[in-house]
Amino acid sequence: MATVLGASLVVGTSAFNVDARPDISLQQAAGSAADGVGGTGSAAPTVSADGRYVAYHGPSGSTPETTGVFVHDRDLGEVTELTAVPDGLRAGHTITPVISGDGCSVVVVTEIAFDVFRDDDTGDRWDLYRSRLPHCDGVIGDWELVSTDPDTGLARDDLDPGDRPTISASGTLIAFTHPVDHLFDVEALRAVSVVDLELLITDPLRTQLAAGFPVVAPNTTYTHQGMDQPALSGDGRYLAFRSDATSADAVAGWGTGQVAGGPASPQVFIWDRNEPDPFAAVRLVSKLPDGSPTTAGAGSPVLSRTGAAVAFTSADPVLVPAEFVVCDGACPTQVFHYDRDIDGNGRLDEPDRTALTMLSAVARDDGVLVAGAAPSSQPAISADGHLVAFVTKATNLQLIRAAGGGEATDGDLLVADAASGALRRVTVSNDGVRPALGAHSSPAVSETGRSIVFDTLAASDLLGDSVPGDDVGGRRVVSVSTPPRLSLADADLGTTVVGLESDEWYVAVINEGPSSFNPFLVEVSDSRFRINRDDSTCTAALSVPPGGDCTVLVTFVPTTPGVVSAELTVAEGGFGAVSVTSTISGRGGEPALLADPAGADLGSAVVGAPSAEFLVDIENIGIAPTTVADVRIGGAHVDDFAVTTNNCADRALNPRATCSIGITFTPTADSRRTALVDVATAAGQFTSIVLAGDGQFVPEVLFFTEEVDAGGELLAVGTGYPPNTEVTVTFGDGPGESVTGVTDELGNVSVELLIPPDERGGQRSIVVQADDGNIAAADVAVVEQDQTMIGMPGFGLG
Repeated sequence: MATVLGASLVVGTSAFNVDARPDISLQQAAGSAADGVGGTGSAAPTVSADGRYVAYHGPSGSTPETTGVFVHDRDLGEVTELTAVPDGLRAGHTITPVISGDGCSVVVVTEIAFDVFRDDDTGDRWDLYRSRLPHCDGVIGDWELVSTDPDTGLARDDLDPGDRPTISASGTLIAFTHPVDHLFDVEALRAVSVVDLELLITDPLRTQLAAGFPVVAPNTTYTHQGMDQPALSGDGRYLAFRSDATSADAVAGWGTGQVAGGPASPQVFIWDRNEPDPFAAVRLVSKLPDGSPTTAGAGSPVLSRTGAAVAFTSADPVLVPAEFVVCDGACPTQVFHYDRDIDGNGRLDEPDRTALTMLSAVARDDGVLVAGAAPSSQPAISADGHLVAFVTKATNLQLIRAAGGGEATDGDLLVADAASGALRRVTVSNDGVRPALGAHSSPAVSETGRSIVFDTLAASDLLGDSVPGDDVGGRRVVSVSTPPRLSLADADLGTTVVGLESDEWYVAVINEGPSSFNPFLVEVSDSRFRINRDDSTCTAALSVPPGGDCTVLVTFVPTTPGVVSAELTVAEGGFGAVSVTSTISGRGGEPALLADPAGADLGSAVVGAPSAEFLVDIENIGIAPTTVADVRIGGAHVDDFAVTTNNCADRALNPRATCSIGITFTPTADSRRTALVDVATAAGQFTSIVLAGDGQFVPEVLFFTEEVDAGGELLAVGTGYPPNTEVTVTFGDGPGESVTGVTDELGNVSVELLIPPDERGGQRSIVVQADDGNIAAADVAVVEQDQTMIGMPGFGLG
């Protein structure tokens, strides 16, 4: 029987609520080249699973008039160009690299005929090649042709460089888009093929056309593009794609559109490459609640490692119940998350039970979901499917708006937690408050979602002094890293008879986010504590998402009387690994006391405010009377917990008799708080209770007026912030000056905000943000000045 240390197991939810306007968690960009910053002109990044290797394209070092592909090692800070033109070959561009999850292979689209025997360098020239990297026993310049004609084995020379290929985590499976070559009398139709590089080039199964493509040419009143935008799952089993055919039918036909003579509406599908049944192999992802395809279409699919989660975009306003802004002709595209494993058992064994959620949205106070007010696009998903990064032009998804800029595909960069719906901004200027210019594109995420790489025109905003002064212009690749906040409570297994094994206890690693945690190593520093590796979830090679936990089951076998303590460590492996450590202890002797429960999570409480009292029963499990002599609080956060009731003090307990103690939680900080309560007899026998809770600040912003004149002053009062902390006050819905203040010891602050004479009128949002990210906002009406008066002599002088 396992004894529950419940305090470290129950997950606090305070950090993951979705409010009408969600809290913004601001993360600073990684500021040095070693953190994945490419040079000027770099773009289209992709990142390995561990976040160490970033591949991107940029101006070639060997032929500057062309574009080449580079790999940046963030651990060593080294940049290597992969596509220097060999002697005797015609120069050309190489673009849109994709790196495999294991960081060993890179696939590129290129005009260069690296295979001089099979690539004749004619036609449109664009072909697909793969190379193994030197740290995986590859050789720079050794490229393998991937895009071959299925009949001749020669280079196709006809790929669309704008449609990015996809690669499995092992680098052995590659899917790409190409013109249709198995139908006659068709133009502009595209198909997707999957290449298995482990098969010989002569093997007819090496290149396989994706399932779901019709066997006849289009025969509808709509125009068709075919199939494109492939996305492989990390394990290579599943392929998602966009198609304007009815690809989920056993015999696929051609789809329909909104207007006869216009384009057919493309949909997102997913193909199980291991499924032989044509009725079950391909399934529609972008479907309405009644199971029919979207009317407006869908695209840009990305897959989690196992294919259990799909993120995609669609402008269809009825995919998920939500409130949209007025759609003028067409609604803005939104980002969606399609969960194919809603019971979370790791098996896709219930294909008809799925869940679709909109990520580019916030919930109002009344629970109504409000969609992004402008297009969101370019989703990128973590391996476990819990985190999705995307680009958005919507200004209603964060409290502080990012100024727009850059190219048509640029925007603000957000990360959504698919489980909670929480949104956080990745791209904050180096002052820690203002969002950088919304000119970011092409995000890619590492396996845990910890490293996010993207290209941007706002590198100088993000990186500040770490960008060389003569090299701040143009688009470049930037990396942002956000490690998870982990907690692991100290645990005391109490008193156990010498030579016997105690009951099994468990403790849990709590991941407070914002990225996932992949435990690799679980160890204890003293062999008298034994870890049950078969049943501990921290040893199961499973990802722990934000808000999740994993458990370690442990027993204690004392060899001598007395107290034994050891360190318990749960750690990741590889580049950028994080770990968490706690103290685990026990005592050899005759057990006398037992706590029920042995642990508890006291939930969330506002910093400085006490929780409800929690009662614990203490039982004498010995064969002789005893007395509770001491109740003591220890562990990581002693000051956050207090014994407020003690019915056990100086009281004799007969065998099987009980007494109780009451504990209150008053957090001193806004994080996970843990403690250990030891209840001991006069003879030194003891039992323990593991306690935990989440502290949180609940800031508010108040004004003493409902309106303020442009050119006047507004007193902003903030309450519920961290004490003795600098806060910044600014307009959240447009550019403007910021002012700062410092909270007092109670977390209150008053700041005078001067409203510029030319400030835009109307209902405006004023935001007060602390350095640690705690943030709140309130609206005030700004009365616009007569613009003809501004700038005239004497204006503004009183």
